[in-house]
Amino acid sequence: MKKISITDITLRRAAEGGTLGFKEKLEIAKALDQLNVSAIELAPLGESKADSIFVKTLASLIHNTALSLPVGLTQDGARRSWEALRQADRPRLVVDVPVSSVQMEYIARKKPEQMLDTIKALVETCAALCPDVEFCATDASRAEIGYLCQAIETAIQAGAGSVCICDTAGIMLPDEFGAFLADLYEKIPALKDVFVKVLCDDALELAGASAVRALRVGACGVKTCLMGTTAPQLRTLCGIVKHKGDALKLYSAVKVTELERTLTRIRRVTGSDTREKEAAAPQDDSVTYDAQDSIAAVSEGVRALGYDLSEEDLAKVYEEFLRLAAKKPVSRRELDAIVAASAMQVPAAYTLESYVINSGNIITNTACLRLSHNGLSQEGLSTGDGPIDAAFKAIEGVTGRHYELEDFHIDAVTEGKEAIGRAIVRLRSEGRLYSGSGVSTDIVSAAIRAYLGALNKIVYEENEQ
Repeated sequence: MKKISITDITLRRAAEGGTLGFKEKLEIAKALDQLNVSAIELAPLGESKADSIFVKTLASLIHNTALSLPVGLTQDGARRSWEALRQADRPRLVVDVPVSSVQMEYIARKKPEQMLDTIKALVETCAALCPDVEFCATDASRAEIGYLCQAIETAIQAGAGSVCICDTAGIMLPDEFGAFLADLYEKIPALKDVFVKVLCDDALELAGASAVRALRVGACGVKTCLMGTTAPQLRTLCGIVKHKGDALKLYSAVKVTELERTLTRIRRVTGSDTREKEAAAPQDDSVTYDAQDSIAAVSEGVRALGYDLSEEDLAKVYEEFLRLAAKKPVSRRELDAIVAASAMQVPAAYTLESYVINSGNIITNTACLRLSHNGLSQEGLSTGDGPIDAAFKAIEGVTGRHYELEDFHIDAVTEGKEAIGRAIVRLRSEGRLYSGSGVSTDIVSAAIRAYLGALNKIVYEENEQ
């Protein structure tokens, strides 16, 4: 089995678009570190001091993952990059240069022979500063094959320990890219002695397939994006490895079960998930329903919340709605709670036996849960950003299932220090929403029971299909 090294370039591509702030970039970097990607590639340093501050901040925060920093086209740039990156646990300097005639002339203002000298000088400078140096041929698929071989050989001889072959034009089909890489292995014997990774842009929506073809030819690493569309999606590559890894003899260290949760959180932080915003809008409690509203009006409100209920479940929701509406107007949040408590009540595939939570501001939040499934007790242990996040991850560890957490909220049912809280969890599976509710004086217990309620509905429906 070959272990795939995954370098995520989301922060580099985001910097090129200029769409993310300091806080958002930090959140993405921390999320990638927790997902256990092999490396996070940053954007080259600009003239602003803020760029260096950002790199130094990440260097102090990221401990599991390598930090890759492109050095630009000058030796001074290489030294500046190293000064910013040197405190990282696993620093990597990247010499990425164009190697096609047009790009060398247009971007670097250099002739081919001058570029070879630049590659040699930059790699030697970086190798003297940092033990991990990567050479990246940014437009390899557009270069003349003879010159590309010269450039790669020059970089390896100068001290590059890894080489990245790029199809940034996204013009090659998977078999073409595989043949292209195989040809390079044949023409450059030294390529077998270094770590080879690939980057395929997704212009033809075949980047994932091209990357897998390259891995089968001999490459060991792939550059992906957690977010964005110009490179293979991390979720796409992980999905291929998850379902076909045994057949392809490939695996990665990325925590696949946490990937969707991470994507949801990052979209929320960056404001890039329009569906998330649309889903949040119906929670506006200024919209209310009363006892005069027909079942059709309530049905429309339920659909606005994102649910697709059967006639039987809708009738149960409307019956419970009328009981509450006889006493007071019903808000959309309360209607959501009614759906969670009344619709799709199913036998419990998973039930909670016990849980232990360790939480505090100076310790790592951990959760240990024991669930019963088909008469068997199973235990899950996980850490998280908080006690509830840790608990949800522990459930995923037991069930081996991950579903997108569409919404989670807790409301007080009673008042006072011993107030009872009701938790609502909404999970998305195959495009449909499933909700569960839990009630307890302990909000963690309420949250766990709500999550299990939604999970049991999904499991029941899957088993019925």
